[in-house]
Amino acid sequence: MSASPTIIGLLAATAMLVGCESKGGCFQVDHPPVTDEDAPLVIGVTFGEMVSTVVGERSGPLWWEPSEPYICGLPPPGQTRISVTVHEPTMAQEIDLERVIDSRFPWRNDRVVCSDWVEADLEITLRTDDGVLDTTIMAGALFDEFGSVTMTGELDDLDALGVEPVDPNATLYVRLSHDADRPAEGTLVLRSGSSDGNGGGISVELATWTLE
Repeated sequence: MSASPTIIGLLAATAMLVGCESKGGCFQVDHPPVTDEDAPLVIGVTFGEMVSTVVGERSGPLWWEPSEPYICGLPPPGQTRISVTVHEPTMAQEIDLERVIDSRFPWRNDRVVCSDWVEADLEITLRTDDGVLDTTIMAGALFDEFGSVTMTGELDDLDALGVEPVDPNATLYVRLSHDADRPAEGTLVLRSGSSDGNGGGISVELATWTLE
């Protein structure tokens, strides 16, 4: 199962900025992909323990936000329920970052923090009681050493969903987050406009939900 380079790259870059100095200070130790559920990971748990935090079906209330200026085919503002099923992945990739010891400026060594994380591709099924969402996507997931998980996946078959963005170049994606100390949350997001990094694009939350 191959990772989405856009999603995984974005997540990895975010983690790198948090964990390391912008000028470096960390190097990555290569590990083969992990497939054994009992294998210990760099984030302090086994592969099986890691995926057990997100795998399975959860449901909860979903709120549709105003969307008419951005997309056709979604309901007006209101509430329904959503069921989210995360299927178990077959493999994961450890990102093991080690600190570079700087002998020229030893006082810098203790200031460099290299945080590890694990990446995996997850198959996720989304169904709402009002029938608007009934689809399965692939999402890139990032598991960090603090027990947090971020999953992002694009809904690429918009015709099957019966929706049409006002901007034909817009993309629709799902963002899910799991944290050890709070309920899982999700967002349906439309990203529209410029993607060249010049700040011309917009991101709009079309729906939000909390899983019980």
